[in-house]
Amino acid sequence: MTTAIATTNYLKPSAVFSPVEPSDLIPLVLEAQEKKLFLVVFCHCEITYSGRAEAFLPRGDRCLLLKQDGVLLIHQPENGNPINYLKAGGTVSLDRLDDHIVMHARSVDGKEFLTIEIFRVHDAMLHRLEDGQQQELAGTERDMSDMIRDNPSLISPDFRPISREEQTDVGFIDVFGHDGQGNLVVVECKRYSASLACVTQLRRYVEKVSQIKGTPNVKGVMAAPAVTPNAFELLKEWGFSWARVEAPKRLERHKQGQKRLGEY
Repeated sequence: MTTAIATTNYLKPSAVFSPVEPSDLIPLVLEAQEKKLFLVVFCHCEITYSGRAEAFLPRGDRCLLLKQDGVLLIHQPENGNPINYLKAGGTVSLDRLDDHIVMHARSVDGKEFLTIEIFRVHDAMLHRLEDGQQQELAGTERDMSDMIRDNPSLISPDFRPISREEQTDVGFIDVFGHDGQGNLVVVECKRYSASLACVTQLRRYVEKVSQIKGTPNVKGVMAAPAVTPNAFELLKEWGFSWARVEAPKRLERHKQGQKRLGEY
């Protein structure tokens, strides 16, 4: 049976308790859920998971995070990823069991379950966090195409861009332009190592531009920091080239000294 304990008056939106009895965690969880506070618990526990698979983690020290939106994460002392987590929208409740407590968590779709038996609570903290900001992503393929548009020599000395994000019925061409020899040029940007699939994608764009413009004089360039060996061979086989271009870093201008591997 779930034990409901009234929230104590001394509990403020920001409070630290060290150490606490396992049963004292119940009002903290209730307070976190009611007031949408961020709860951090350092505890000694064991965990049973049931859902996409079955898993059991024997007793050990972990950090339990209950976020303000209801996301639940459990971290071990090492590694970056949580050992268990449930997305927002699920339910969390606690029961007393002898001298410890059991946290029951269920996913919003009712298909995943976490049972956390908490034997000791080393520290617990409640805090209301104010943020509301969204991370600005930099170093994307769009950033790469912008950089190439503004610095066309990254592709070749005579490359002249005409447009970027050019739409066709087979996808968007990252950068479209021409060279000094009367050729149209299609540039496909990849922020990571280009694979065979990327080369095939470039070929589709080249063929589509050749069809639309009615000319065979269309070249393809793969702009990427690296290409796989088989992708590089396919580039050469199809008459395309590789320009070594790194995605721009956050708050950092493109590298003036970037080298191009493979001649255009």
